[in-house]
Amino acid sequence: MIKAIVYTSNSGFTKKYAEILGKSIKVPVYEFKEAKKNLNKNDEIIYMGWIMAGTIKNYKKAKSRYNVKAVCPVGMSLPSKKQEKELTEKNNVTEKLVYLQGGFDVTKLKGIYKFMMGSMEKMIKPQIESKTEKTPEDLEMLEMMNGPKDCVKKENLKEIIDWVKQ
Repeated sequence: MIKAIVYTSNSGFTKKYAEILGKSIKVPVYEFKEAKKNLNKNDEIIYMGWIMAGTIKNYKKAKSRYNVKAVCPVGMSLPSKKQEKELTEKNNVTEKLVYLQGGFDVTKLKGIYKFMMGSMEKMIKPQIESKTEKTPEDLEMLEMMNGPKDCVKKENLKEIIDWVKQ
């Protein structure tokens, strides 16, 4: 039985998803750093973390402390089975994984992440804009970079909500 949602968020999109999911399945929601005050080692949780360079932030730490039953990484790109497969393999995920599209708002980023994403944006945006034929992923990335854009919606959580209720 899932005891809580534990999350790590940088610009707020993962936090929004965690709060929506917590209300939907009626369990408490804790930010990763605060969770240890409220949860015991090996409690069953759903972990939600933002993605940086294909890594789900704090997932390994959460897995070493709690009994992670499912993981929901949150990123900028459109959801796809390819994305889920890459995240599963790169992060050695053995639990249920449901990728969620969060959003992008460079003004909400902090420190080195703000610098890194600003640099990435300056490099990638002209490359995408110069393409004569843009994929749906290219168009989505441009829209994100021209943002801010928030894709957080309760309906994006349907798969994980259904999984919990089964």
